[in-house]
Amino acid sequence: MNKTYKKIITLTSLVATVWLGVGCEQTLDVNTDPNKTVVNPPNLILTSAEAQLGFSMGADLNRYTALFVQQIAAQNGRQTEAWDAYVLQPTEVNGVWRTNMYAGFLADTEEIIKKGASIHPAYLGISKTLKAFGFSLMTDLWGDVPYTEALKGTENAQPKPDKSQDIYPGLLTLLDEAIVDLRKTSPLVAPTTDDYIYSGNTQRWIRFANTLKLRLYLHMANASGFNASTVQTFIANTPATDFMTANSDDFQMRFDLVAQRQNPIHQFIVLRTDDICTSSTTVNLMNGKSDPRRALYFTAAPFSPANLNIPPTGTTGYVGLRNGTAGGGVNTNLSRLHTYIRGAVTSTTIPAGPTLAVGGLTYAGNASLNMLTFAEYNFIRAEMALKYGTAGNAEEFYRAGIQFSMSDVGVPAANATAYLATSAGTLGTGSAAIQKLIEEKYVANFLVSVEPWNDWRRTGFPILQPIPVTANPGNNGRFPRALPYPQQETDANPLLKAIQRNNLSERPVYWDTRTTGQQ
Repeated sequence: MNKTYKKIITLTSLVATVWLGVGCEQTLDVNTDPNKTVVNPPNLILTSAEAQLGFSMGADLNRYTALFVQQIAAQNGRQTEAWDAYVLQPTEVNGVWRTNMYAGFLADTEEIIKKGASIHPAYLGISKTLKAFGFSLMTDLWGDVPYTEALKGTENAQPKPDKSQDIYPGLLTLLDEAIVDLRKTSPLVAPTTDDYIYSGNTQRWIRFANTLKLRLYLHMANASGFNASTVQTFIANTPATDFMTANSDDFQMRFDLVAQRQNPIHQFIVLRTDDICTSSTTVNLMNGKSDPRRALYFTAAPFSPANLNIPPTGTTGYVGLRNGTAGGGVNTNLSRLHTYIRGAVTSTTIPAGPTLAVGGLTYAGNASLNMLTFAEYNFIRAEMALKYGTAGNAEEFYRAGIQFSMSDVGVPAANATAYLATSAGTLGTGSAAIQKLIEEKYVANFLVSVEPWNDWRRTGFPILQPIPVTANPGNNGRFPRALPYPQQETDANPLLKAIQRNNLSERPVYWDTRTTGQQ
């Protein structure tokens, strides 16, 4: 992993005792008095935790899952092209597991939680919510992972992996605890601008925590033994104002608040020009509906300043690459990621030569990185009403999901209204409705890490294009269902080595019970 990507937020490591117990002790050689206790205040640790989360959600984790679910494609013969063919080595996930998550973001949240009553309860509520979000990612990516014995440092260097189906109830309990903490008052110093996500607004954190619970329930509902009355009761007993209520409640990392911060997706494109482009799966899906979000998601192809901000009509003008077909080359006649992902265009000067497709555009790089949005909340409610009989009208939630996605992206209101007036704006019923709903959610969740892949694993939608057999002869046409455990951890922890996967299609996570459709 290129260390340059970590300029996302210019912070020095703030927690000298950032540890987990997954395989090694880490020491830090610093010129300080060993007899003096270092106390890291919660505001600095929270800033560090959220910064690392923002980086992680836009770095390798984003690329793995966006490639697997065909929101982007890879070319140029480098690492991402192997991932696009479902070749992901255990050594390549070392950094995501340890550096980014367990010994980074999750260790920071645990450090705050350990402070208990000595700090404002809002810090505890925020940290518990973040911890639940982080572990939901870990168990959705790998399945069984260390949870109850994790983050113990040298007390337990070989923590046992908990069953994913046991972790989920624990995360729901943790979110309930977080909400209790977030409702408390205290004379102690509360979080404000040190909270990059909601600036210390506890009501917005409560809304996110409850909306995250809905996302987890949606995953759990796919597994056998789920009782729909559980989520029916939860929704019925939760005030509407305690769920997300507007796009301003989006759980996202803002990169436009402070100068010199850049979205890590944009950073990767700058540093690895032409390694990623748009996938024909996503582009063709949107072309088929003349989706107005294309003009903000993608550049038109072939690129020129003249057509940069003029949406082509029909199915012409936006071109994606079929996943697994690059063959080491670079096709400059493809659409590339545009302003919604990279920020405003700051220069359209076009140099000559092979950099024409991407290098000629300069972006601000400060687009927000979405992790769970109000649009997604509406799609969740639509699916729950449609499949599980929860409160609310599925059609209305579905249309709201599209509407709020359009406004979040920046589509003019008239264009959004016109789109909703087409057949895309009518949900319908039955299995066809589920496909339509998930396809719209897939577009709205463009480059949201992990969740579009989760939706495909749950439902089989959208329909993905099989990669050519020649791209990965040993794969037999199967799609990725989980990540391999990191080599660093299986070498150090025999409990993880015993459950290592031989390939990405082996042993889906517990809620991925689908046995029909694309495998």
